[in-house]
Amino acid sequence: MNSCKRILIAGGSGFIGKQLTQLFIQNGMEVHILSRTKKAVSGAQTFYWSTESNLIDDACLEGVDAIINLAGDGIVDRPWSDKRKTEIYNSRINATKLLFDLVYKHKNQVSAYIGASVIGVYPEGINLTENTLPADTFLAKLCHQWELEHLMFEQRGIRTCIVRIGLVMNPQGGMLKEILKSFRFFIAPVFGNGNQWQSWISINDLCGLFFYLLSNNQLNGIYNGVAPCPLMAKDMIQQIRNSRKMPGVLVHIPSSVLKLMMGERVEMLLANQKVMSDKVEAIGYNYIHRDFSSIFKKK
Repeated sequence: MNSCKRILIAGGSGFIGKQLTQLFIQNGMEVHILSRTKKAVSGAQTFYWSTESNLIDDACLEGVDAIINLAGDGIVDRPWSDKRKTEIYNSRINATKLLFDLVYKHKNQVSAYIGASVIGVYPEGINLTENTLPADTFLAKLCHQWELEHLMFEQRGIRTCIVRIGLVMNPQGGMLKEILKSFRFFIAPVFGNGNQWQSWISINDLCGLFFYLLSNNQLNGIYNGVAPCPLMAKDMIQQIRNSRKMPGVLVHIPSSVLKLMMGERVEMLLANQKVMSDKVEAIGYNYIHRDFSSIFKKK
């Protein structure tokens, strides 16, 4: 079981990183965070780094037993111009190289490394597993290269896991927060025809999975960070409607309109990907939210 007492999170000031930090602190761990903004995160010690300037505060590694790498610019928030694609690429690939160089060059006791990826690495299809070959899109190529950089840590004898993250769901953040904004205007948006499979995971389960992988020293390799029950986009919206007193009116937004608005980024909304969680279940992780509707149930 887990012997890690101090964790370094690269990209720890983001939505997932903040949630993960609190989970670690609640379990008696110390957290160091690498951030490009020096933004404080409650309960953690923040250290500055810059992939653009190839700078990193070496002190971030002091006493660290494990590293979690979530670093990377937002993928959806801005159009994918050539310049933006380079920024997205560098914020992940160069950041991971910078982390690896730090570990390689300095004496340390790091025994575990968990790197993030996303299910955008996969082509469209059903029954997608960790053995499915990458697609040929910008996002898939980015993820594939990012994962290769993660695996450099394994070559140094560090136990390495990679989590391919699905659509992260939480009413206070991630994709679900953005969808719920439309419901304020009594609009329930369905993207495209709504028949595309969407593979999601609650923020609680995503953080729980990272903690589980960190806590079990025999685990390594690639894992799909998705819930056991993917569902079609139209069914996801319907379940959100069912959870609300004012369900809103279903509004279908044609694929052609979305493509005009989002360009290449539209693949993240319209991709038909049914990603399987079998490997995560096989290692014994117990999901908090197995089905989508449970996210809205008050405990």
